Amino acid sequence: MRSIIIVSSLALLTAACGGEPEDKSIEAQEKLLNQITVENVRYHVEILADDALEGREAGTRGYDSAADYVALQYKNMGLKSFNGGDDYFQPVSFLQSSLDVESAQVTLAIDNEIFELSLRDDFIMGAGFGTTVEAISAPVVFVGFGITSPDNDFDDYADIDVTGKIVVMLSGAPAQFSTDSRAYYSRTKAQTAVDNGAIGVIGVRTITDQNRRDFSFYFPGLGSSSLRWLDGNNQPFDAHSELKVSATLSQQGAEKLFMNSAISLEDILAQAEEGKSQSFDMDVIASLARQSSQQVISSSNVVGYIEGSDPELRNEYVVYGAHLDHIGIRPGKNGDNIHNGLYDNATGIATILEIAGAVADMEVKPKRSIVFVSYTAEEKGLRGSSYFVNNPPVAVDQLVANINIDMPILTFPVNDITPIGAEHSSLLKAAEVAAETLELGLTPDPLPEEVRFVRSDQFSFIKAGIPAIYYKAGSNSADPHIDGPDMVQNFLKNHYHQSSDDLSLAFNKTGVENYVKGALLIGINIANEDERPHWVEGDFFGEKFGQK
Repeated sequence: MRSIIIVSSLALLTAACGGEPEDKSIEAQEKLLNQITVENVRYHVEILADDALEGREAGTRGYDSAADYVALQYKNMGLKSFNGGDDYFQPVSFLQSSLDVESAQVTLAIDNEIFELSLRDDFIMGAGFGTTVEAISAPVVFVGFGITSPDNDFDDYADIDVTGKIVVMLSGAPAQFSTDSRAYYSRTKAQTAVDNGAIGVIGVRTITDQNRRDFSFYFPGLGSSSLRWLDGNNQPFDAHSELKVSATLSQQGAEKLFMNSAISLEDILAQAEEGKSQSFDMDVIASLARQSSQQVISSSNVVGYIEGSDPELRNEYVVYGAHLDHIGIRPGKNGDNIHNGLYDNATGIATILEIAGAVADMEVKPKRSIVFVSYTAEEKGLRGSSYFVNNPPVAVDQLVANINIDMPILTFPVNDITPIGAEHSSLLKAAEVAAETLELGLTPDPLPEEVRFVRSDQFSFIKAGIPAIYYKAGSNSADPHIDGPDMVQNFLKNHYHQSSDDLSLAFNKTGVENYVKGALLIGINIANEDERPHWVEGDFFGEKFGQK
């Protein structure tokens, strides 16, 4: 049995034990941390990343089998259910939409000539959530980055009318924006286009994004299903169905669109790298069309909790979350079409299961209650976590913090942690204490241009005003002969969303145990703090979303 009370700093541990002598506090801490082992984590991973689960795509039998497994672990650990009994499922009704790839069309009318673009060579397109057959033909307007940001005195729509038109916008956000602003505004472009009356969007990738990922990376996902959860009016949530058709162009496709533009594509992309943009009518008529097959399906979040020990604070909940789904079956490497998702995110689920077992076996539980959520449909756009936050099992203001566990890369002896977004709130303290306790480094986000703070499930909590942390493994190696950053880049380049993210990859003992122990200590710290987590005064996200 895992054993007695633990917090991540000696002071907190002693207080929680009611003044327990220091040597017993140290003994208790070591005893609990020693229960976290690579063997325990690997056991869960080998089940969740097995071929039998067929890549765990939301809405499939493979995902349902994975959800059943997680629910069984919750039951065996003694976690409570908000539904009562052993029912840990939060069913979500989704509208599932899949593009008929052969129906995707983009045609440009330029100077009385018609140019029919080619799927894959010139553009890609996803499914729609309006009618199953959609087609638009309208004037095209270039709107720079497609951003309206009063706090940055920046508005791509200021002097242009896009009502009833198709907008062309660059990926990303201006370089001069703060990392926080880039993160937020890069995720709100569709709604901004809707607010300005646009009926379609054509995306053009910046040089930065072209260098980051080849256009062909997206080809295996063509025709795969998209999901939106259905609200109380049976409408797809966050679908932006006002935008009838959207497409993203390759460099070759963009060159065709801008062939007779008043400003060349080369100049536009060069200016974008400097954070500059300008909007103008393009004197182009674009016609976009697609057909989508749609059906209503169900897929569940898996939710359990451990009740806190403090009579008052137990009504506040710290939420550990990790997405259970991956991308399923699609064309892969060397004839292997099952995308097992070992690191993305079977390892994340194994982490929260190991933490849940540790907390469940504590003789005296943390002061606050702790919720463990395995989300569905993260790979479809954070859909499961969005549903959870918008339909919480308790009042949303009782959810005080979120720790998101997503794709820790543990192929080498990682000896630092990267708490993405911790600086926005008091959660930074919990991360600092955990790192100090384990003698791990605490490393800032090395890839701020990736705006990862808004690209995983913690963003659903942020939008609800709940302080959150995206708990990532770092890239420093305890072995000086191993280049940690190179190992991380190797995974991202060669295995991320590839069928090779499977059980053949290295699973380093030191890296796994350091990472999971750190995640455990952060949550215990938050759960035992007397003060409720809060946003840093004046913080960008706190000002936009903080609960008043």
